[in-house]
Formats: sequence, structure tokens, C-alpha cells
Amino acid sequence: MKNVLLAAALGVLLFTSAKARADSSFTGAAKDAWLTGKIETAFVLNAHLNPFAIDTDVDNGVVHLTGTVRDDIDRDLAGEVVKGLDGVVEVKNDIKLDRASAEKTMAERQSAETRDFGSWVDDATTTAQVKSKLIGNPNVAAAKINVDTRDDIVTLSGRVGSSKEKELAEQLAANVGDVEDVKNNLVVDAE
Repeated sequence: MKNVLLAAALGVLLFTSAKARADSSFTGAAKDAWLTGKIETAFVLNAHLNPFAIDTDVDNGVVHLTGTVRDDIDRDLAGEVVKGLDGVVEVKNDIKLDRASAEKTMAERQSAETRDFGSWVDDATTTAQVKSKLIGNPNVAAAKINVDTRDDIVTLSGRVGSSKEKELAEQLAANVGDVEDVKNNLVVDAE
């Protein structure tokens, strides 16, 4: 339940904080990319739609929906969700109906990606916290370090200038809230 509330809060925060900027500062491809993210977030937060079964393409505010869903209710719901978003000029809904194919696609994607949305948000939050710790330390070249998190296991990769810097980066990551383990794949350049 905590993860669901966190996900909902994150979605609301993303929508409200980005809305003001999108209408005034984003243009062209940047606005389309922002709108694509907004649409995909709306699909993820909608309990009645499978976001993995719907593909979104945005060009100058015109949204083209493709993919396969179980029935016409899901197809129409996807179109209506998109129409209700600020910045959408037009919706072309070419989503196909095929119950068996939609359920197979959903099962394949869920087996390839076993994290639920709440776990994904938790991992993304941990990644951001680790990256912030690295950026905040002047003894670490944070821009050269990639941080990935999966199920509270942080993986560090990239290049650092010394073994001390490698060790410090690992310790900074290990000291972040929910981190259970750190896989330190950092490569030390010639010292």
C-alpha cells in the first residue's frame, strides 16, 4: 500500500510540477517527449490499462496510439485518458483488439520485467539519492559514475581517478537508506 501511495504522489508531483514549464518553455521535439512521458505515466497510473500493451508516438501534439488491447473498452479508455491531458492537440487511436494477443504480450513483458511499479519507483528514488551523495562529495567525479539500482542493490559503473575514489563512491552508496548491497564495477584510471 505504501508503494501505491508513493507512486500516486510521484505521479501527481510530476504532472503538477512539469505542467507550468511544459506550456511555456518546451517546444518542438522537447514538448513531444515531455508529452509522451506524461501519457505513459497516465497509463501506468491507470489501474484499468496495461501500459505495456499500448505504444505512443507524439508529433507536434498529435498523439498516435498503437498496440493491442483486450477489448474496445480498453481502447476507448486509452484514447479518452490521452484526450484529457493538457498539450494534446489530436488523438489517432489505432489500437487493435485481440484478447489473446494482448494477454500474451502482457505476460511476456511482465516475466521479462518482474518489478512492479512501486519497486521501480523505490529503485529510482534510491538511484537519485546515491547520485546526489556522489555529486555532493567534492572528492568524487560523479559525472563519470553511472548508478543503477534493482531491488535495493546498487551497481556503480564508469571510471574514477584512484582506488580511494572508487572506495569512497562505494561507501557513499552503501550509506544510503534502503541500499542492501553495492556492486562496485568502477574502473580505476592509471593512478
